[in-house]
Amino acid sequence: MNQFGNYLECSVDNKILNIAIVINHDIYSGGGFQYSYMVLNLLKKYHNDKTIKLSFYSINKDISNDYQDLDLEIKKISENLFQKIHRIALKNLYFYNFFKKLGLRKSKIESKILKDGIDLIYFLSPSQITHSLSELPYIITLWDLGHLNLIEFPELSNNKIFEGREENYSKSLKKAINVIVDSTYLKNYCISKYNLEENRIEILPFLPNVLIVDNKNYINIKEKYNIKNDYIFYPAQFWAHKNHMYILKAIKILRYEHNIDVSVVFSGSNKGNLNYILKSAKSMGIENLIHYVGFVKNEEIPYLYKQSLSLVMPTYLGPTNIPPLEAFAYETPVCYSDMPFFREQFEESVFFMDLNNPNSLSENILFIKNNKDIVDYKILNGKNILDNWKEEDFYNKLLKVFKRYQYIRECWE
Repeated sequence: MNQFGNYLECSVDNKILNIAIVINHDIYSGGGFQYSYMVLNLLKKYHNDKTIKLSFYSINKDISNDYQDLDLEIKKISENLFQKIHRIALKNLYFYNFFKKLGLRKSKIESKILKDGIDLIYFLSPSQITHSLSELPYIITLWDLGHLNLIEFPELSNNKIFEGREENYSKSLKKAINVIVDSTYLKNYCISKYNLEENRIEILPFLPNVLIVDNKNYINIKEKYNIKNDYIFYPAQFWAHKNHMYILKAIKILRYEHNIDVSVVFSGSNKGNLNYILKSAKSMGIENLIHYVGFVKNEEIPYLYKQSLSLVMPTYLGPTNIPPLEAFAYETPVCYSDMPFFREQFEESVFFMDLNNPNSLSENILFIKNNKDIVDYKILNGKNILDNWKEEDFYNKLLKVFKRYQYIRECWE
C-alpha cells in the first residue's frame, strides 16, 4: 500500500499500458550490456500480463544483433544532425518555448514513440534523452554515483565528465516517476545528494547472467591460453577505477616474497588503460603471468570462472557489480574490495581486500589455496544470496512499478 492505495486491486477497466523500453548498450559495453541483457531476458521469460504491452527501442545504435538470441523486435530510431541538435536544445526552457511556437516542441525520438501509442518510457540506463521529453513520463535506471566519490579518476572527472553526469542526473532523476537502483546504499545516497522523494526510488538488486555449462563443449582454459599456473580471473573493462594495478602488485608479492607464481586472466575491452597495465607488468617482472584475453565468447565464461582460483575484483566503484554474482552462481570464490557498500551486501560471502595494501590480496590467494573448508563456506553463503533474490522477484517488483503507473494513467484519456 502506498499513497495511491492498493492499485493492483482497485483498477477498474485495466486499460492497456504501452511501455517503451529503451536500450543503449551494445555487447562491448561491459556491465551496461550485462545489465540490459539480464532485464530483457527476464521480461522475455516472465511477462505475460495482457494489460501491459512492452515495445523495445534503441537510439542511434543498431544493437539488435547483440540481443538476437532473445528474439525481441528492437526498433531503431535514428537522428540526423539537425534532429539531434533540436533534441538537445529542447532541454532548455527558453528554446523549448521558441520551438513550441514553431510547432516543434517534440524531438524526433519522442514523436516516434508517441506515434507508436506509448504511455511510458523505461530507460535501462541513465539517459540525456529524458531532458527533452515534453509529454512522456519515464522510469530511469541508475547504477552508481561514482562521479561524486571517485573524482580522482580521469574517466569520471576529465573532459567535463563530472559536469555532464551532474547535469544529467540533477535533471533526469527528479522528474522520473521512478528511479531503479540496486541497493539501499544507493537509494540513500540519491536522497542525500539529489533530495529525491523516497517513495519514487525502487530497489531492484542486480542478478547474474548465468549460462548452462555444457560439458560436451568443455573448454580447458589453461590449455587454450597456455597458462602454466593456477590463475585468478578479473573480467572488467580497462578503466583506471577498475584497479588492475592492485592485482599486479599482489602477484609481484607472491612471486618475489613467497616464491609462488599465480597467473592472471584479464578479460574486457580497452578503455585506454590496457597498455599502461601491460607495461607495468613488464617493469615488475611478471609479464609472463598476465594473460589478456580480450572480449571472450559467452560459452567460454563459465569455464573461466569455474577453473580459476578466485574471481578478484579490486574495483573502487560500487555499490554492486555483476561478476561477483556470476562467481556465486559458478561456485567460484570471490575476492572483493573492502568497501562499506560491498560489506552491506556480501559480508560473509567473499574475501575482502584492503585496497591500500596489496598484501591483503596475496594473503587471500594463499588462504584460498590452502583452506578448502572456509572457501566452501563462503561459496555456500554466496549461493544463499542468489537464492534470496531470484529472477521472479525482480520481475514481480518491476511489474508493481508498472502497475502503479497503470492505475494512475486511468485518470485521463
